[in-house]
Formats: sequence, structure tokens, C-alpha cells
Amino acid sequence: MKKAIIFLLTAIVVLSGAFSLPVSALYNDDVTVLNSKRERVPYKIQTPRYYIASMDTHDVLFAKNETEHCAPASLTKIITAIVALENCKDLTTEIEVPEKCIRQLAGTESSLGGLKAGEKVTMKDLLACLLIASANEAATTIADYIGGGSYEKFIAMMNETAARLGCKDSHFVNAHGLDEDGHYSCAKDMAAFAEYALTFPVFQELTALTEYKLPQTNLQKPRKVRTTNFLMLSGYREYYLPEAKGVKTGSTSNAGKCVVTVAAKDGYRYICAMMGAPFYDYDKDGYNENFAFMDAKAIFNWTFKYIRLKTVAPTSHIVKVAAVKYASGVDHVRLVPKEDYMALVPDSVTDGSVLIEPVKGSLPEKLEAPLKKGEEVCDAAVMHAGVEIMRIKLVAAEDVHRNLFLFVFGKLGEFTHTAVFKVFLALALLAAVGLLVLQARDSANRRRQKVQMVHYRNSTQNHSAQNRNSTQNRNSTQNRSAGQNRGTRKK
Repeated sequence: MKKAIIFLLTAIVVLSGAFSLPVSALYNDDVTVLNSKRERVPYKIQTPRYYIASMDTHDVLFAKNETEHCAPASLTKIITAIVALENCKDLTTEIEVPEKCIRQLAGTESSLGGLKAGEKVTMKDLLACLLIASANEAATTIADYIGGGSYEKFIAMMNETAARLGCKDSHFVNAHGLDEDGHYSCAKDMAAFAEYALTFPVFQELTALTEYKLPQTNLQKPRKVRTTNFLMLSGYREYYLPEAKGVKTGSTSNAGKCVVTVAAKDGYRYICAMMGAPFYDYDKDGYNENFAFMDAKAIFNWTFKYIRLKTVAPTSHIVKVAAVKYASGVDHVRLVPKEDYMALVPDSVTDGSVLIEPVKGSLPEKLEAPLKKGEEVCDAAVMHAGVEIMRIKLVAAEDVHRNLFLFVFGKLGEFTHTAVFKVFLALALLAAVGLLVLQARDSANRRRQKVQMVHYRNSTQNHSAQNRNSTQNRNSTQNRSAGQNRGTRKK
């Protein structure tokens, strides 16, 4: 690229749509830069996958396809170094480079550090070759040593470490990063690996160096290895960024150009992962440009110039006046941020230029007394220019006491609208209907019994009358017969 162009970002980038929390990228890939005439010219980030975040607040400023699986090239060596540092506490341990670790890379045309089979070097020197010169034979030697002679065991340890760090979009099948089926990672995971690796002092020390002097060994004289990270080399004016420190570069035909780097200025620290960047003659000057470096520099420059950590949701800000039921003397409560929330935003942003809204479904239609001052009520989204920049908690700004009379009668009224009450009412109605049916049936039975009794009585009376009549008839007949008999005897 023309050496006259200096990448100083000068215009606020266009805000992109919100990402899901907690990853919420604030900006997209359209930026502007100044040329040598101090003219603003458009510049678009060309790396297809990237992730830029604060190492202090973990706010994500830029992100695009950050979890997309892709070839990581020599960025792989970051997790190779992690496994080595976790499993070798004495970095002065002397290790002999096995011939198989050199032979394994024959014909790959890969990056080498000049190590020889049978050469004895310390673990720290191996890590220097691995991280500064991106030496593949250093990777295979470390894997052989830590894996106890088993390359497969070391690869398993790499994948176990990735899983332990919560990086689910990475899988490794080698220790150096050459293209291979099943070997992949993503920009977000690589940033996470690098941030964890930087907690090891020796990793931070080595990756911040532009060159490292290897001491004399049993097979070689002292020599130097130099960094592959042109962001740290002042001789590459189009890439050079004084604030950049490490961390690792990578490049293969499948992976494209890659870099993970850290930059710090004015108390702000950011980590950037660029993966799959193109490499071509952008400005037709006869030289190809590495857009992993160019894009990282552009974003870092804009971020340092315009982004500041500012209070966007102070506790004094009344977000909403919410209705309260069963309250004594009031019918509302003010909702305010739980604490003074800060975020990385453009310097022009004030707490008055952001919008704070309760998260949909988080705040009930009516709150219920009692409420204590400072009691968490709901979640809220802090919005700037239509983009959600963070989630916060809203709390009650004052105490709200309960009115017992309103509470009791209100609860009774609410109970009548509940499913339990409706079921209870339905059961009560069914019971009442059943009782009425039983009573009706009992009444009918009693009526039938009465009728039967009347019939029985009538039948008994009739039968008695018949018996009396029959007796009377027999007596009358007998009397007549007796009279006739007496008359016959008299004659």
C-alpha cells in the first residue's frame, strides 16, 4: 500500500444491529481514514471474521462471524503454548529435539525455526521459537515432550484445554496449525485462548518481543529469531502500530492471513482476532497488503481515538414510574439503575443520549407492595442509536409500604379469577347439582312410598271390608238356614 497513507480513524463508524448479550458488538466494518492530504476517505474492513473486545470490561466493540469455524493456521500455537505452560513448571528443563519431530514436517514447506535433530534446548527457548518465529518443529517437539512421546496424547490435551476454557467452536488435530481436516477454530475462541495465555508471565514476555536471542547449544552457535508480527515492526509503516504487543500470526492457503494481537493506550487494553484476511495489491502499487494487519490497525486507531469508558446509566436517572398495587398512600414507585453502570462508548455519548428501557416481559404490569428501597425489580436494556450496549438491573428508588385492607380484599378478588377458584366453583356447582338430584330422587322415592302406602292401606281396607261382608253374608246365610231348620222342625 502507498506509504503515504496513514491509518488514523477520523469518523465514527456506522452502528450495526445488536448482537445477543453478553456479546454485543457496537460497530460494523464501515470506517473512514485520513490520507496524506488529511482528506477523509472510505475504508471497509475486509477480514471476513473478527472479534475485538476490551480486556478490562469485556465489552465487545467489533464482531463479525466471530464463531464461524475456519482454519486457524499458526494461531494454533497459542493453545500449544498453553498446554506446555500448564504442564511444565520448570522452563529451564532441557529437551532434546527428536528426529521424528523434524521428519514429521518434511515436504510441508512450513515455517521453521532452524532447530536440528538431537539439539538440546530449554522449554523457554522452544516457546520462543514457537511464539516469535512460529517454528513448526518447536510445536512438534513440545507436543512430543509434554505428551510423553505420544503426539495423539498431546492433541487430546489441547482439545481438553479448549473445552475447559469454554471454547466450543474449536477442535485441533495437530500442534502447529497446518491445514488438516477437522482442525478448526474461530475468532472469538482464539481471542479467549490468547487472553488466558497472557496470564502466564513468560507468554506475555515472549510475545511482546520483536526478536529473541537463542543461546549456544550442543549443535548450534547463538542466533536470533524474529517476530512475524509486522504490527510491531516500525519498518513496515503501513502496518506498524506502536501500541501493539504480540500475540501471534498465522497464514496458510486455506486459512488466509490471521493475527491475534493486544494493544494498550491511555489505560485502555483491547484484544483483537482477525481470521481469513485477504492478501492482495489493494492500491495497485505492486505490493500485496496483509489485511489482517491493516484492519487490526484501523480498528485499534479508531478505538483509541474515540472510545471512552463512561457512565451511561447513573443511579440518579429515573428510568420509569411503575404502578404498584396494595400500596399505602401511593400507587407508584420510581425505578432507577441499581448502580452507576459504565460502558465503552464514543466520547460524544452522555447518559442523556442513551435510552434505557425495561426488558420486555421483565416488568409486571403492576408491582406489588411492599417494596424496599434498592430492591431489584426488573432488567433493562441500555440503547444507543438503536443498538443495545448493555443490560442492567433496575431497583425501587424508595420504600413502598403495604395497605393490609387493600391487600386482603385484593387477594380475594384475584382469587376469584384464578384457575383454582374456577375449578373449585365448578366442583361446588357439580356438588350442588348432585345434591339437588339426590334430594329430588329422595323426594320421588318418598312420594312413591306414600302412594304405595295409600294403595296398601286402601287394599287392606277393601280386603277387610270384603272379609266383613263375606262374614256377614255367611252369618246371614247361616241365620236363614237355621231359621228354616227351626221352621221345619216345628212343623
